[in-house]
Amino acid sequence: MIRVAAVVAAAGLISCARTPPDESRPTSAIAPQAELAPPPVDHLAPGELLEGTARAFGLTLPRDLHVDATFADVIYASGEGSIHPMTKYFRARLEGGSLEENDSAATFDRVRIPGATGRDFHIHIGPSIHGVRVEIRDSTRPPAPDLPDEAARWRNVGLTPQGRLLEPTHLD
Repeated sequence: MIRVAAVVAAAGLISCARTPPDESRPTSAIAPQAELAPPPVDHLAPGELLEGTARAFGLTLPRDLHVDATFADVIYASGEGSIHPMTKYFRARLEGGSLEENDSAATFDRVRIPGATGRDFHIHIGPSIHGVRVEIRDSTRPPAPDLPDEAARWRNVGLTPQGRLLEPTHLD
């Protein structure tokens, strides 16, 4: 009986010697969010586009977009990708204006490109065979001529102050 009592006493001492569980640590095998390492800085968010080297009216285009044609008032570009990431890319780099976006296209109207002061642009992003096609158009209206009086304004558009043609023989 003494042996049994000694065994019970030893078992009691061993169980008391164990440290109680730390309640501040989680008991599950999954670590909480705060203990996970953040992703490296060089990773892109889903749908995020990188800046490229091509420029249109001073606006840096995404890396996957290539300029197809350049004219005095419009630049056409195309490349791989989809409409919504392109829209997000341009939205972050444009000022003012409005945006109309749906599942198949996006249109920025009367927006400004930082650095292109006094100019308005119209940007349309639509689908193409290989991804997206972007049209960037300078929609800045030319300034009205500074004319001295109303008669001069009528003559400027080819009419008399009464609304008749100045030269009826030139009906081009």
